[in-house]
Amino acid sequence: MVPIDKMTREELLEVIRIKDQLIKEQQEEIEAYKELVEEYRAKLGLNDTIYTGNGD
Repeated sequence: MVPIDKMTREELLEVIRIKDQLIKEQQEEIEAYKELVEEYRAKLGLNDTIYTGNGD
């Protein structure tokens, strides 16, 4: 692996493109999981319960 300070501009841009693609894929996965959670909550009759994720 090449240290960042030794990379060329093109290599750095490629790293950024790869990271951007990974972030996009992870965001898509998160959306898919959110949809699954909504489906499960609907099946369990829990859609009217608000869950903030803050333990309340």
